[in-house]
Formats: sequence, C-alpha cells, structure tokens
Amino acid sequence: MYYISKGMAYKESGINNVHISRCGSNYILRKNQAQLWLAGRFSVANSKNEEQQSELLELESMGLVEVTEPDDSASYQLLTNCVICKVNPVVSRFPLSKNEKLIWVWIKNAGFKLNISELIYLNEQNIMPGPVFFGKDNWHTLIHAIYTQETIFDRILDAKMAESSARNRTVSAVLGLLRKKRIILV
Repeated sequence: MYYISKGMAYKESGINNVHISRCGSNYILRKNQAQLWLAGRFSVANSKNEEQQSELLELESMGLVEVTEPDDSASYQLLTNCVICKVNPVVSRFPLSKNEKLIWVWIKNAGFKLNISELIYLNEQNIMPGPVFFGKDNWHTLIHAIYTQETIFDRILDAKMAESSARNRTVSAVLGLLRKKRIILV
C-alpha cells in the first residue's frame, strides 16, 4: 500500500512522538503511527506489512494520510486527494529544477490553491505563468484557461489528467517541491 502524509509538524517532535496540525485540528502520533507519518511526510512511502497497513488505515480515517494501491499512477492518485499549500521558506538550500520552478511559480502566485489536475493541465497545454493569471483579482482568468466545456464537469479533469503526457513530470515536480519543503499537503 502506497501512502503520503498530510498536515504539518507544528512543534518540536521526535521519531516516537509527533505533533501534527491539519485543517485546524491538532494530533499527537506516537511510536508506529509517528514513524509511518514521518516516512510519508516528504515523499510517497509504502507499507511493509499488514500491521503497518492497519495503522495507515487508522491514520487515513483521521485524515493524516492518503493511501492507494501500487500502480503506475499511484503518486498521481494520492495527490488528487490533497490540497497543495505553499510554504515560504526562510532560507532555500535546495535549487529547483526547471519544471519545479514552473510549478512553484503557479503555486506561489495563483489566486487560489491549484490542485494536481489543474497543474498538470497547465503544464500539458504549455500555459505559461504570468501576471494576467496571478492574484485574487485574476483567479477567474486562470479558471477560464483551465476549465472548458470538456473539463468543467465533476472529476472530468482528474480523469483526463490521469492519462496526460504531462502527468509524470508534473507529479515529479510537485513531489520535488514537497521534498524541498516548499509546499505541504493537507
């Protein structure tokens, strides 16, 4: 079972005691659950046995992880149920790749939180970020660029982007931003 963690550690934590905040709720995870959550904090992780799977299902019921079965679109499927939130790093130690920079500009400047399907669509269509799309005053322009009569209906964009040629590179960029602590997932 593949999984990714949601939320953020909000106080000094150790490997056996993790304080997590997600959507206004605070949690304290201990021992196995803490270790599992930490393993999926900055990348997609996988469970090693049935005991871990049981713990993951409990974490999923609390909303602290997303889980899916292993396949070639597992990382995408995990991210479809996550909200991507920017984090403004005090000091950035890790340089971004070209694709990570492009996705970072979208995440940082859009007037709303873009989901993974929307980011893939922008990447697939080669829509370049610019001031016309940025900020709360221009959110409608960005929405109209993404959603057409073919993609406006519920979950249609998610289904189309699951088959997109831009899926893997966009998912890789988002996971790179997560690993480099530029975003968190909630």
